[in-house]
Amino acid sequence: MSAPAAFWPRPLRQAVAAALDREALVDKALAGSAAPAYHMVPTGYPFATEPFRQRYGCRNLEQARRLLAELGYSSQAPFQLDLWHPPIGHYGSDDGAVWQALKEQIEETGAIAVRLHSRPWVEYVDSFLAGELPAFLIGWSPDFVDPENWLSPFAASTQSPDQGVNFHHAELTALLAEAAASAEPARRAELYLQIGQLYAEEVPTLPLYWEPALIAFRKGVKGVAIGAPFEFNYHVLSFEPGTPAAAGNQRTLVLGKTFPVQSLDANDAHARSDWEILKNCGESLVSYRPGTSELIPGVADLPEALDGGKSYLFELKEGLRFADGTPLVAENYVHAWRRHNRLRGQVSSLVRIYVEDVEALDDRRVVYRLKDRFGFFPAVAATPAFIPIHPEVFPADQINRFPERLDGVGRYRMVSHQPGDTLVLERNELCGLPDPARIDRVVIRYFPSSQALAQALVAGQVDIAWRKLGAREAQDLAAHEELEVVRVNTPLLRYLVFNHTFERRE
Repeated sequence: MSAPAAFWPRPLRQAVAAALDREALVDKALAGSAAPAYHMVPTGYPFATEPFRQRYGCRNLEQARRLLAELGYSSQAPFQLDLWHPPIGHYGSDDGAVWQALKEQIEETGAIAVRLHSRPWVEYVDSFLAGELPAFLIGWSPDFVDPENWLSPFAASTQSPDQGVNFHHAELTALLAEAAASAEPARRAELYLQIGQLYAEEVPTLPLYWEPALIAFRKGVKGVAIGAPFEFNYHVLSFEPGTPAAAGNQRTLVLGKTFPVQSLDANDAHARSDWEILKNCGESLVSYRPGTSELIPGVADLPEALDGGKSYLFELKEGLRFADGTPLVAENYVHAWRRHNRLRGQVSSLVRIYVEDVEALDDRRVVYRLKDRFGFFPAVAATPAFIPIHPEVFPADQINRFPERLDGVGRYRMVSHQPGDTLVLERNELCGLPDPARIDRVVIRYFPSSQALAQALVAGQVDIAWRKLGAREAQDLAAHEELEVVRVNTPLLRYLVFNHTFERRE
């Protein structure tokens, strides 16, 4: 029996790519607040190019129509595209206009009929990770600051299933592996140019636009600083004297968000909202200086490269303990490595793609042996996948997405969590890290939409509104004298995913 025809043949993906007009999308649906994206790698990053502009221009509707006609699609027999999107309001009040503009542009080919669908956020994520959606819209922010992190998660055979892309292409996977391992900037530039051209030809995913990240807060809240890797450190936050606090006292800060937690197991969690909690309740091997992309020591000093860069030695700081008093030892990292391999949590490929083995030399020294030379590995070790986990809370044989408490080695400990509603952090009195928390208690409240979040800030129910505020909400909030709105200088990509292993189910 012959294999079924692919649901997403390459000419069909190319037709959708050629049909899009990003400039018009940004102007019409987003009032010019975003920037068109012609590659997955942000403009201004090393080795960034614009291969989608080079191949398809700003738009090539004639090419799209020709490709669709060659596939046998027409106005009488159009391709039926079920396009899924997050719930309206999840990313901002402009969501509906974006999805509708995309539908109209694609349907201008005259040979594709688009039906828009949505589900509540958690169901939506579970659905595309399970491979149930043929095409869906989603966002991406960097795990670490290197072009590798904008490409391999979507186009490498080893990583793309973790994002619901399920793309398998031997040549592209090999090129990405070579570029990641190369230590020569000139060679990396050559490889990433080739990768970009092949990416635009194969269209594993379709970049749409770069969206600004916006944060709003009551004037008098100090320490709000978010760096390029989307690190938001709660421990540096404080109130100026006399600043009204949502909780009624300045020992507690209330933070409003729209992205609920999906997992608090550091060997599983891969959503930015999860990482934010993990990073404030824990600390990776290395970290970032608050508000910057500068790597600094975390629970370990900056690593020593061994074996010509194929291994890295981390030495843990002396006397660190989990919040329940259990000492932190190098064996905790061996335990985490085994869990990554056995349980294959959502974030596991971020570790397994680079790491060959992990060894504890003694209680304070741990060696990561890599599969090749990856000069950016210290930045990988700054991700929450390298936060030490308590073996009694996170056992070897199962993922624990929603622990009752989170007793990490960070400056806070999680003391309660009502998923989708409220999460409460309290100062970790046993934290041995420098610069302890300045506020005793942080309460995170989750809202169903960015509009509801903005209203809560105006009403004084939260002190900070963060992820996600749309451009329209930010503009309205800026009109209030008691509030401050800041545009965060970090890339946030919106893109369309083709599920490459999808089979139509009648």
